Order: sequence, then C-alpha cells, then structure tokens
Amino acid sequence: MSESSIQPALSISQLRFEHYEILTREDGTPFRLGSGAMGLTYKAIDVNLRRAVALKLINARFLGDESARRRFLREARAAASVRHSNFASVFHLGKIGDSYFYAMEFVDGVPLDELIRRSGRLEVKLALEIMTQVASGLSAVHKQNLVHRDIKPSNIMVSLEGDGVTAKIIDLGLAMGVAESQSENSGFGSRKLRRHARVR
Repeated sequence: MSESSIQPALSISQLRFEHYEILTREDGTPFRLGSGAMGLTYKAIDVNLRRAVALKLINARFLGDESARRRFLREARAAASVRHSNFASVFHLGKIGDSYFYAMEFVDGVPLDELIRRSGRLEVKLALEIMTQVASGLSAVHKQNLVHRDIKPSNIMVSLEGDGVTAKIIDLGLAMGVAESQSENSGFGSRKLRRHARVR
C-alpha cells in the first residue's frame, strides 16, 4: 500500500499521540507491527506530513516503572544517534501523560524470520546480500560506541523490489554503550574467576 493511499484512523483519543495517529485494521483493531520485551510497535501516520511511520510505545505494564522508562528513553536516544541506510531512523521522541513514545521510519517489507519461513531456504546470493547489509548497519551502530545485544531475524526487515533487496535493522532495544558492555563482561569474568577459586 502506498503512503498516499493511507487514511488516518478515526479520531479516538487512545490512538492519537501528538501529531501521530495509529492506523487500524479492517476489524477496527490497532495496526500492530510487533512487540518486544518492554515495547509495542504500531503502524501510524504523521498527520502533518501525511507519511507512514512506526510508532513504539512502552508496554502498559511498565508505565509505573521508572527504571523501564529510563531504559526506553535510552533506547530511543541510542537509536536516534544512528544514521545509516541499513538502520531504521528514529526521528521523534514524545510524551503523553506518563507514557513515552517514539516515531521511527516505517520499513515496508517482511521480517527476515518470516521470509525464511516462506522460502524454506534463501538463495545464497540473497542471503549474502542481506547479511552484508546487516553487517553494514551494525558497523554504523558500533561507530556510535553502541553494542547491539539482540540482533536476530525478527529485528531485520527485508524489502524485495524487482531484482533489488534492502535490509534494515529495526530494533535497538537491548543496546548499551561499549563501556557498559565491557564493564559487564569484566564483572562476569570476575564472577567466573571467583567461582573457580571457590571450587579449587
């Protein structure tokens, strides 16, 4: 479906987040794109620019959790720092009441895990092209001193048009700074050494 053919959902307060409006399916349910450990992602429309976006919201069960809100904000800011053709861009962070949300590029395609299920086995040329693009996107993430700790097929969106293919990383939910990652790994190593010492 082209962006020009997208019509906004009816004006229901629960579906409106500033100038973004969550789209609904034919049965009236919100157009959910996916869900993660602490967030839900919906297809929405920027009513000012008349373009499709992906809108990520904190899961309702975390609304009263201050640490979850901080993690969500860290995720949004980390993702917004990455600019690359193989990484879905984040371009707006907002707040409605106690709930944060952020808007990101809507990628029209299918998740890599779904593409694999449909195909059974990807052709070698296609698989190599997808992985080359994902590696390029991860390189951009690393240049921002971030470590993506949840790279998996469901977090990679693939668009196939004619003979071309575009792969984009669409989620950075478990990212952390390189310094944090090194500290965590160092701590893990120390714990292993302490356990080893006790066993001896």
